[in-house]
This record gives sequence, structure tokens and C-alpha cells, in this order.
Amino acid sequence: HTREAEESIRFSMLLPFHWCVVGKDNFIKTLDDSACGIGAMMVQLMELLQKCDKPLHDLLVEKQQLSPQFYAFRWLTLLLSQEFQLPDVIRLWDSFLADQNRFDFLIYLCCAMIVVQSEQLMKNDFALNMKLLQNYPDIDVHVLLRKAMEIQEQFALEHQDILAR
Repeated sequence: HTREAEESIRFSMLLPFHWCVVGKDNFIKTLDDSACGIGAMMVQLMELLQKCDKPLHDLLVEKQQLSPQFYAFRWLTLLLSQEFQLPDVIRLWDSFLADQNRFDFLIYLCCAMIVVQSEQLMKNDFALNMKLLQNYPDIDVHVLLRKAMEIQEQFALEHQDILAR
């Protein structure tokens, strides 16, 4: 497959899937800051990152002021379809669909994506961190899935309080 063909397949698969599973709420601007909107999801992600790796959170959010809107917005709204190759995207979507709370696992996975890059992120300045998070490096998605499951097991009860808001 060429890159263009893969992107075309990915796009044609993504839209119906996203519409059916996530629903139209994420596309209604007035709901972006509601409990189920994209704004709330980014807040949940940053709160979870703060619990998982406070020094990294403080560097990215407070010192560098690297807003999740610059990278996590795309991750969350497109269900990571732009960050990985199609077979990996399908594997990730399988995990999202298998989650009993549907897309709570997406938040854990996005947090894992940041945490597994912690060493590099802690060394980088704003520009390099922006580039890294917007152009996520190639990685075995099973490493991310394992890390996301670790985070989920460690913080699931606390995170349920965050998600319930």
C-alpha cells in the first residue's frame, strides 16, 4: 500500500466508526466544554498526567505552557488514527471498544503516550516537546497498551471521580 492509499482507507474507516461510537457530541461546539466534550477530555487527560507524573505535568503545563489543545485535541477527536499506522490503529480501536466504559481507556492511552516519552520530554524545550507530541515517534503500540493498563489499574478509582464530573 502507498501512504495515500492507506490514508484514504483510514479516513473512510474512521468517519463512520467515530460517528457511531463517539457520537456527534464531540462535533457540536457548544458541547465542547460539557462533561462529555473534548474540552473535558483534555482536562481529564491533564489531571491524570499530574497524578501519574507530576514533574512531567508541571514542566509541560506550568513551565512550558504546552497546552493539550496543541496535540491531544487531534489524538482524542481522531482516536489516534493520525498517530499510528493502520494496523496499529485497528489494534488500539479494538482496545477502546473492549473497554466497558467505552472510551475511558482512550484517556489512559493518551496519558501513557506522554509518560513513555517522559525522559525525552523532560530534556526538551517547548519547541522540541511540541514537535515530539504533534509528530509522535514510532513505537510498539503494545508498549503503550501495557503502560495504559498499568495507569488504569493504578488510578482507575480516582479517575472515575474525574470522569463522573
